[in-house]
Amino acid sequence: MGDPTGRELREVAVEAADALGIPTAGMPTKGKATLPFPEYDINLTGQHSFIWRDEVTKEMFKVIVAHPVRSGRDFWCELTVYYRQGNDTSPIGILNSKRWNLTSTSSTDAQIRSLKRRMPEALWDARLSQVEFCIHETVETGDELLDLSVIENPPPASYAVWPFLEEGEHNGVAAEGGSTKSIFAMACCISYSYGVVVIPGTVVPPVPDTGPRPSLYLDYESTSHTQAFRRRQLLEGVGHAEQSGKIFYKRMYSPVQDAANELYDIIKSRNIGLVVIDSASRAVGGETSTEALVIPFFNAVASWGTTVLTVAHKSKDRESQGPSGVAQWFNQFRNYWEIVKDQTPGQPEVHLAFRHDKANDESLHKPMNYRLEFNDKGITYYEMEAPRATKILAEMPLSVQITAFLEEFPQSTVKEVALGIEKGDNHVRNELNKNEGVLFYGSKESSGRRWANISLTTTSSQLWWSE
Repeated sequence: MGDPTGRELREVAVEAADALGIPTAGMPTKGKATLPFPEYDINLTGQHSFIWRDEVTKEMFKVIVAHPVRSGRDFWCELTVYYRQGNDTSPIGILNSKRWNLTSTSSTDAQIRSLKRRMPEALWDARLSQVEFCIHETVETGDELLDLSVIENPPPASYAVWPFLEEGEHNGVAAEGGSTKSIFAMACCISYSYGVVVIPGTVVPPVPDTGPRPSLYLDYESTSHTQAFRRRQLLEGVGHAEQSGKIFYKRMYSPVQDAANELYDIIKSRNIGLVVIDSASRAVGGETSTEALVIPFFNAVASWGTTVLTVAHKSKDRESQGPSGVAQWFNQFRNYWEIVKDQTPGQPEVHLAFRHDKANDESLHKPMNYRLEFNDKGITYYEMEAPRATKILAEMPLSVQITAFLEEFPQSTVKEVALGIEKGDNHVRNELNKNEGVLFYGSKESSGRRWANISLTTTSSQLWWSE
């Protein structure tokens, strides 16, 4: 069942008005207190518009309700009221973006008093009563109740940029400062909105009906010139021409929750499909360890209905899980990656590994390794099979560390592997046993077994454990 039509709402409103003794026939004129149900519409940004017209006097009253949201027992919105007399082309603003709690009688009475001071005979009680009724009927706390059995052939998780950005979800990426997080975020914007692969090994699904949608980069840490330069360099790195209307930029000063309504309007009016928030700490006003601010941040962003990538800083405590701050950062991200880097001073390249730490809808992806090169031809990602830097390997999953060691020293015992990667014997033994036949093969001895990567088990290399 879809949303109620204007006619359906009008019929129900008339019945409700009759029951309350509110007259509903004719327009308000001198000496008469009658009011029809208004013309009702919802625009692309979710604004609810109510218009009353008098064909005789040519008067027009317009009420706009924007950003209705339920919070606990309250139901807040922004109320704007216009009036136009006769053939005037420009309406007069009577109220402009006033906060109105629709569940509070005192709040409603205060709005009516303000309107009556400006236009005492305009039947404001009846008008706001009709507006209240319609908003309560159309604005829900979530989607309609659904029986999941009616969904035929439900698809698996979809991606805006596979495997980094799950479509329609809140994705996160974190790293230490200077780890090229912002360059990665801009590369994702280009991939998504241009439909071109910037990072090798990723996939940008085609959009057959409408084509790629624009991205919005909300930036707390840099400038428009810096981001425009990165965008141009990344495009040159893949040999792609610049295009207008693909990536929009907004320098931010207020926390996201304070600007949520403005951002919602921008996203809806521009048909934004991907939003980057750079970075998490300033997007919540610096209170990353305050759960009371982190949760509302995620709630506000969820109302946009887009794919979101939030860039965060990694805690200096390497044993901690997720970004710096309260655990809700890690808990609320649906898909979360960390970047580990190694760079030699003076060299125009950075070695990177992307480690997948959380996936709500699919299994964890194996680490993805790159060399990011900076030169006069642009900024370019080059894919690598495995990390080469010891610093990067030390922060990869245990299975990756063991694989790298056995790549160089096959036929090693548990003790030799544990010593080589500086891990405990039991941890290494458990990881080898858990992945035996999948990632690793062990020799046939009952003790002192020797191990090798499964990728090396050709006929000749298997001879050593068949002895």
